[in-house]
Amino acid sequence: MREKENTNIKFLNLIYQNAEMGLIGIEEVSKRVEDEKILKLINEQRSEYEKFLGDAKKILIKYGAKEEEISALKELSSKAMAKVMTMNKSDEYIAKLMMEGNQKGVLEITSELNKYQGEDREILDLAKRLLATEEHNREEFKHYL
Repeated sequence: MREKENTNIKFLNLIYQNAEMGLIGIEEVSKRVEDEKILKLINEQRSEYEKFLGDAKKILIKYGAKEEEISALKELSSKAMAKVMTMNKSDEYIAKLMMEGNQKGVLEITSELNKYQGEDREILDLAKRLLATEEHNREEFKHYL
């Protein structure tokens, strides 16, 4: 039983960190977007990721666990990378970066879903919702290429 709990907690933390990384990227990218439609889409993603953070946190609490945030070094590195990659770049290029970020999320969540041995429906539903959101968001940015 304890092993399944650990599996669930690890998977929940992966979901949490996936959403957290999305928020970090959005924080930097949104400062540089001029197109109002792209900015609206980015802000919608921000809200979605914030909801995923909250949902993952609630389930973690049920397991008596606490969320594991990404390391300060990884956060700083991600912010710096996003800042450098978006300096003096077009909105089209930023849309491409956002698509790439969503694709990275799709790959990570799909891989972890395939490995997940737990049976908690709430966790599975959350992961599948995150996957669907990442896929949807990736598709939305195609319109701006």
